Amino acid sequence: MAPQELILSACSSDPSSSTSAAPQQSTPSIHLHDLLTSTPVQSFKNSASSSHSLGYVQSQNGQGGGVFAVQERKGILNIWAWQKDQMHSKIHLPEKMTCFALSPNGMWAAAGSPNGQIYLWEIASGLLLASLTAHYRSLTSLTFTPDSQILISTSLDSSTHIFLVSRLIDPEDQASAGKPYGSLTDHTLAVRGVGLGRLAGSMGGRIWTCSDDGTVKMWSLYPPFPLLATFTLPPSSSPTCLAIDPTERFFYVSTSQGEVYHIPLFRRKDTLSTAAEYEAVGGGGNASIPLKVEGSVVSLKSPITSMSLSISSTILLIGCKDGTINLYSLPSHQHLRTLSSHNGPITHLSTLLKPVDLITSSSGSSGGVMEQWPIMEIKNFERMKSQNYKSNHTVTIKLPQNNLAAVSTSSLLSQLDDLRPQTKKSISGGQGNGVEQDQLEALLAENKRLRTSLDKATKINEKMWNGIVDMKLANGDQ
Repeated sequence: MAPQELILSACSSDPSSSTSAAPQQSTPSIHLHDLLTSTPVQSFKNSASSSHSLGYVQSQNGQGGGVFAVQERKGILNIWAWQKDQMHSKIHLPEKMTCFALSPNGMWAAAGSPNGQIYLWEIASGLLLASLTAHYRSLTSLTFTPDSQILISTSLDSSTHIFLVSRLIDPEDQASAGKPYGSLTDHTLAVRGVGLGRLAGSMGGRIWTCSDDGTVKMWSLYPPFPLLATFTLPPSSSPTCLAIDPTERFFYVSTSQGEVYHIPLFRRKDTLSTAAEYEAVGGGGNASIPLKVEGSVVSLKSPITSMSLSISSTILLIGCKDGTINLYSLPSHQHLRTLSSHNGPITHLSTLLKPVDLITSSSGSSGGVMEQWPIMEIKNFERMKSQNYKSNHTVTIKLPQNNLAAVSTSSLLSQLDDLRPQTKKSISGGQGNGVEQDQLEALLAENKRLRTSLDKATKINEKMWNGIVDMKLANGDQ
């Protein structure tokens, strides 16, 4: 069966800006929809989160994942497992948080506070591994790179900090503890969001930041993190979200005025030569002139609060303040459909492959799935960092039962039967072993006869060749 791509969306509890004609729900919820058909797949009820405050973990390494959402204006983290439609766990955080992020490998959780504090926990043990004051104003977002080795923070203080997770967990010395690996400080107003390509990580890549100063900046993620290009939006435009193509061919930026701009990262050269017709956009850094962005490709009446690209970059998803989600086909930017499942501003929008252990609303009991895919171990997060956390470090991992593992292994091996070369079957009746033995003896006899004939032919050919050579030599002597 082909993989199914789902839309994961969440909303805020702010009812003042909801003008959607859809039936109003009693409580905000997290929804899963099919990307192609927009049919509802699952919903996790009673959750209201602000922007950049929701994350999910895919089921991997034999353990089930789930959805983590920091509740709006509360110091509470709600957790739902894919196998359950009811809340799996509720964790009390040290304080009210403005942003939250999960590492793609499902090991780390990070949260940012209004006073610039960053907290880093290990999910399986609940240990508070790091607590540091990174900014002097409220954090706006936290983002892990795809390799889970770098944590990026943005703030209202106009700065963006880059942290190595390994140094946060185990600093080289106390003098460098809590200090960023690098800082991006070219913005003049609050930084609202970060965009990353699929290749961004500890080995390099590129990073995009958008700010209230009306610019989007592209940086190198390799030290010393130089500025590569600056994109300037039209006057009075305030960027809110970024959606980066995974292969970094282009990106989209949305504004609070309801406009979406498409910015290509490669352009055709002004040359008559047919070789190397395209060149990269930007790269000059501070020495280059800012690139002006003109002509929006999508214009909506409601401010845009979230935006995302499908995995294949063929569909653009736009979440608005009125609670609607608009889907556009790429590259034509033709409107496909509108989802109206939320009654508040859309604060999270992303796509993911359907988890193998997801129990949909129409499916039955999840008992068998929970045994085969045990829910990942989640402990209560520490509110204060302990002094001897390294010596008291205990991580619990649930392992599947052996018999289920054997059944799973045998079922996987059975799928390889079609790939094995098929054995020719005898068309004659009787016992199979006797017939095969007779056929083997006949083949050996035939092989012996052919080898004898080959040796005889070789001797005849050699005799003829020697005769011709002798005749030529005799004629030459005369």
